[in-house]
Amino acid sequence: MKGGSGGATLRGPRLRFDAKGIEVEGGLLWLDAREPKTLGLVTHAHGDHVARHETILCTPETAALMRRRTGEGARFMERRCGETTRVGDLNVTLLQAGHILGSAMAYVEGPGGSVLYTGDAKPEGGLTCPPAEPRRCDVLVTEATFGRPDWRFPPAAETRAAMVAFARETLEAGETPVFLAYALGKAQEVMKALTDAAVPVAAHGAAWNLCAVYRHFGFAFPGARKLKGTSGRQAAIVVPPRWQNAPDVRRAAPLRIAAVTGWGDRALSPGVDRAFPLSDHADYDGLISLVEACAPERIHVLHGYAEELAADLRARGFEATAVAGHSGPDEDEVPGMFAPPTA
Repeated sequence: MKGGSGGATLRGPRLRFDAKGIEVEGGLLWLDAREPKTLGLVTHAHGDHVARHETILCTPETAALMRRRTGEGARFMERRCGETTRVGDLNVTLLQAGHILGSAMAYVEGPGGSVLYTGDAKPEGGLTCPPAEPRRCDVLVTEATFGRPDWRFPPAAETRAAMVAFARETLEAGETPVFLAYALGKAQEVMKALTDAAVPVAAHGAAWNLCAVYRHFGFAFPGARKLKGTSGRQAAIVVPPRWQNAPDVRRAAPLRIAAVTGWGDRALSPGVDRAFPLSDHADYDGLISLVEACAPERIHVLHGYAEELAADLRARGFEATAVAGHSGPDEDEVPGMFAPPTA
């Protein structure tokens, strides 16, 4: 089997995979637990990775986004990527994950070796978050949202250019382009691509309200405004899928609707005119490159196409297993979410 320690039997810190999270060293630390724990490491601020732990270990950006979404009250242990925190006998280091603003992978070192937990990751990053920082480890715990060979995305720059062209063509035709993108992460990526190309943007409040955190950390959206009343006219509207029939969107009719998602054309449904395959998750090739960069002895695969990716990795010479109870699509984006809501 391939590995990063020359055949040594390093096992890394003890892990237990629970349906609600990953327990490290008997509960000394939890990774992305969905129920409150004493100390929970939160890799990023999407709701399916967050709980109200007594103490939350995360990046400053994730802490700011969580405060913006849920208000004050949580006790945060904020650490920048690259900083190491001592937790019992463990050294815990956050590393860039490339998923959304503030996202981090967790590198955990103990007396028995090292574990890298990717959380949600994208090696190349995006316009609003830096690239991932994989590190060699003994045990890798990776997601597999797009973990099959048929999930290969075109270069992100090409997709962004196509989005800008769609927006400009639609506006020139006297119609309003509407981009469906979930409120945290994807919406800001779309806004950044459009505003950097001088396309005016009106963003739904669910996305707009989070932009203050992005601006605080140095990401500007020149020419963007909040969607309110008639502000969506003569602008590209960015709105979470669940709000695509909001009155402020409909006031800007006639509309052309585009879904922005790694699921691409599989997200097309009646009422959706175009799909742009832009994801904040790694595609198949990205997942393989992440694994190879880490050169682990053992791999645990979670979410999405976990069984398929684990089998593929075994064929490539890695010791890999899909974790029971952690299969199925990640909760922050599934194809059906882009269908127009029924009244």
